[in-house]
Amino acid sequence: MKKSIWCLLCTLVLTLLSQNAYADCNAGTVLFFKFNDEAYLLLADHSSGSHPQRGWSGFGGRCDEDELAAKAAARETEEETRGFYKREKICRKLSSSSSNVANGFTTFFVEVDYVPAIVFNNQKPTSSAASYNERGLYAWIPFSEIWQAIENRQNGRPLIPKKYLPPQSHTDWLFKEFVLSLIAAKRAGVFP
Repeated sequence: MKKSIWCLLCTLVLTLLSQNAYADCNAGTVLFFKFNDEAYLLLADHSSGSHPQRGWSGFGGRCDEDELAAKAAARETEEETRGFYKREKICRKLSSSSSNVANGFTTFFVEVDYVPAIVFNNQKPTSSAASYNERGLYAWIPFSEIWQAIENRQNGRPLIPKKYLPPQSHTDWLFKEFVLSLIAAKRAGVFP
C-alpha cells in the first residue's frame, strides 16, 4: 500500500514537472557562417505588423505543447525563414551545434552555408500560416559589429550600422532578449 502511494505521488510530481518544463520552453537558433575569421549572423527584422518594437534578431519562440527545445528551435527557424531552412535539416545540425540556456531561452548556434540575404528577402513563404510571415527583411551582420553595437548601446538599444541593413528596413536595433542571449552565450564561452 505504501509503495503504491509513493509511486502515485512520484508520478504526479513528474507529470507536474514535465508540464512546467514545456510551459516555460522557449528556443531558437542563431544561424551563422564564417569567412576570414569572422562569424556572420543571419538576422531578421520583426515585421512592422506582428512585433514592430522588437527589432533584429535570430529565430525562435515558444515551444508548442509537448515540444522539446531542439524541435521548437528547428520549427521556429523554418517558419521565420519563410520555409527556406527546413526543420529536418536544422534538426540534424543541432546535435553538433553549441547551445546555451539563459533567461528561459535555449539558443542553438547553427553553422550554415552562405546564401545571399536577397534570397531570403525574396523568399515566398512555403506555407500560408501566419508564422511564416512574422519576419520582415534579412541581413548577414558580422558578429564583431553586433558585439560593438551591444557594448556601445544608446538609450538601451544596440544599433546596427545601417550599412549592413537593407534600405527599406523597419528598424535598426537589436531585439533586447536576443541581446541577452548573445551576452550569456559569450560569457559561457559557447558562441562559435
